[in-house]
Amino acid sequence: MKKYLLIFASLCVSIVVTAKTAREEINENVMLSCNNYMVYPEPNGVEYTKAPKGYTPFYISSYHRHGSRYLIAKNDYLKPKEILHRADSLGLLTAEGVRVMGKVDSVCALAKDRYGELTKKGYKQHQGVAQRMYNNFPQVFKGNKTIDARSTVVIRCILSMFAETSTLVANNPKLNIVTDASEHDMYYMNHWFSPINKKYGEQPETKELKNNFIKNHRHSERLINELFTIYPDTLSNLWNKDKMYNSLWEIASNLQNLDTDIDLMYLFTKDECYDNWTISNVHWYLQSGPSLQSEQMKPYVHTNLLRNIIATADEAIKSDSIAATMRFGHESVVLPLAMLMRLNNYYYVTGNMETLGDNWQSYKVFPMACNIQLIFYKSKKADKPVLVKIMLNERECRIPVETEYGVYYEWNKVKDFYLSEILSKNF
Repeated sequence: MKKYLLIFASLCVSIVVTAKTAREEINENVMLSCNNYMVYPEPNGVEYTKAPKGYTPFYISSYHRHGSRYLIAKNDYLKPKEILHRADSLGLLTAEGVRVMGKVDSVCALAKDRYGELTKKGYKQHQGVAQRMYNNFPQVFKGNKTIDARSTVVIRCILSMFAETSTLVANNPKLNIVTDASEHDMYYMNHWFSPINKKYGEQPETKELKNNFIKNHRHSERLINELFTIYPDTLSNLWNKDKMYNSLWEIASNLQNLDTDIDLMYLFTKDECYDNWTISNVHWYLQSGPSLQSEQMKPYVHTNLLRNIIATADEAIKSDSIAATMRFGHESVVLPLAMLMRLNNYYYVTGNMETLGDNWQSYKVFPMACNIQLIFYKSKKADKPVLVKIMLNERECRIPVETEYGVYYEWNKVKDFYLSEILSKNF
């Protein structure tokens, strides 16, 4: 296994060397800096590796993040609106500040009483994912096979599940759709209260590390000075400059997910976009990644999910009646799961937050509606092994397991790798 890991590591190094830097990518497309607020990048023009001769897909196992949503908390919208209006009443807004206030008012009206909810755009994203799943792997969905779909208990995830399952059954009304959304499944669907999170939660030194990074990389003065003639203590006591700046960044980043042409990204320079992304990138890495600060343990929060993926796959392999096992949840699961499964080169270990962004970019993993799909293949010949192809956001992935089939791996070898190398840790 060490030999396979070494080969895989060499491949990853070559990818890193030839790829563009995060700053170059963000300079070309500032929407990447929005990180987990990015809309789903549909796989237009993506070509898939042909399956080995004699193999056809028969089962899909997946985990999906909900689609595009509104910001979660009421004050994500209303607090900056309050500050802008209070400043305006005191004559403290510039002409640009007044224009921004009008745009924020319009956004607040759009989001009223929809905090955290799925948007129309989010629903359509999942319809698209399901339709491409059906088009790319029609053999999986033939006849009256069963789709077992589970969601976390959050409504945006439930609606995302419905968008996909209804799309699949619209293509084949014979499909038997079984859905559920229950606390009963949260131990593997979204195991936030895992003992690992309790043991390796944000320690004082980790919190200090993150706060220092934010202090060094958040530059709010330019924009605040552009919108306010002065920002007095009467405003700072309610919402300080950095909070105001960050609130505007959150609204601007998330606007792409709403059904509107309102734009606020123009407020931020490319350097500011990059810096804001690095802050988010560090936050997610410390929360979910294999950082030295957490003894590389954070991805292991989702071992129950990986075990469920293995168990349900083995059940489907023995049965001719199961088309798919689909799970719908959150980016806070997809991101660490991608690392736990060792997809591509995302399991990156470091304690240095200043160089993190050069080597690990979370925007490549968890846009809105992000997903991990395992596509299983059987051969017509009974003596041939079951193969699996893993895709992240509908793009083929590599894992550190020996294979003679390109991006297709023998399921028994993949399962053995996960059980012996990943899930054998003593938690």
